[in-house]
Amino acid sequence: MKDRETDLIFQLAGNLVKAIRKLEPQFESAFYRFFVEDYQLESCSSYTVPGDVFIVSALDQDEFFVSMNDICLKLMQEMEKSPGLLLITVHKNFDYKIEFEYENMNKWNISLLDGGIGIPTE
Repeated sequence: MKDRETDLIFQLAGNLVKAIRKLEPQFESAFYRFFVEDYQLESCSSYTVPGDVFIVSALDQDEFFVSMNDICLKLMQEMEKSPGLLLITVHKNFDYKIEFEYENMNKWNISLLDGGIGIPTE
């Protein structure tokens, strides 16, 4: 992985922790999913607290989503990947994991609709 890509990943993880801590300082885990294909992009985020899951509102947290989407677009461009999907998971102890997918664009959905549980699913 190139240095520029690594820097962008660190920015994403740091921004996610910062945004979720503002919403809920006692969060357990947080998730951010980003998808891009041609001129279409989609992102969503959620976080857990003991016994519950909350979806991050794109309307209420628009600056967070704009910033994260911009960084994700730069990362995907650096990696020359489209279509592409990424999932960032951070934990309260600041451990984080980033995963990429280039085939199954339905992977890691974050939703409370249609039986969704609000955390990424395969």
